[in-house]
Amino acid sequence: MRESMSIWFFCGVLFFIYGAIITGQGIWELFQPPALALRPELYSLHAPIWWGAMMGIGGLIATIRHWPHGNR
Repeated sequence: MRESMSIWFFCGVLFFIYGAIITGQGIWELFQPPALALRPELYSLHAPIWWGAMMGIGGLIATIRHWPHGNR
């Protein structure tokens, strides 16, 4: 009998992909900073890098934890 896949597996994959995209954008912004007039007040904290990394790690954990298993 075929086992259904958990929705949390797909959520984990999406969180991992979004985290990778946000982290990549944050790293790009680190090397290509916006003009001084356009920088947010807390630019020096590099929030996209931290937020993206946390999303990526959380997504990876959810993906591994809910990985669809074959025959048990």
